Amino acid sequence: MKDMENSNRRNRLTVILEAFILMIAFQGIAELAEWLISPFFPDTRFNKKMINMLMMIVLTIILICYAKTKKQTLSFFSKKLSKRYIIATCVTTVLFIIAPSNFVQGFSSVMSIIYGSIVTPVYEELLFRGYVWNRFSKVMSSKLNIFLWNIALFTIWHLFYIIPDMISGNWDVLQLLKLVAGLGYGTILGLIRLKTENCWATILAHGIMNFFMI
Repeated sequence: MKDMENSNRRNRLTVILEAFILMIAFQGIAELAEWLISPFFPDTRFNKKMINMLMMIVLTIILICYAKTKKQTLSFFSKKLSKRYIIATCVTTVLFIIAPSNFVQGFSSVMSIIYGSIVTPVYEELLFRGYVWNRFSKVMSSKLNIFLWNIALFTIWHLFYIIPDMISGNWDVLQLLKLVAGLGYGTILGLIRLKTENCWATILAHGIMNFFMI
């Protein structure tokens, strides 16, 4: 019995450590890529978004491949594709298309919506509510513990977003709102994940929240 408890504890620690390593590695790769690529383009916010979007797409592909090597499902789609998922997806798509900014700002607005409301949610949801969530579910029987750990990790993830600015001195107190956002988003999206048991619902919710808040 004691050996089993020790084994379970080691497994939990291994999964927690893996989550931190993935978070640090993915953030590090994204920052390094931006540092290497950005000098070739004008220093604009739009260009930074596009570089970040490109890296998120690459990292999403890496995550999917990594999950396959670990034989870990990502729970992307609902086990049962109901009408409400189809309706929610259609409504969300229409919402993104008819955004007033698309008709005022044109291409830059469209790409910003793709970046903030599609690519970012897919990337972060597959990582946290997909891979990390399912890995934790293998070593933790309590859904509450999985939920709380996911919130904590997602909040720390948003801390990583502001560390480069903190190091360079290019930050202010408002940057700390990213931590609040991480906590709030993590809680809401975690509750949706608990209820639906898939990432498609959290991707839609994440995309809509980003659409109205960013």
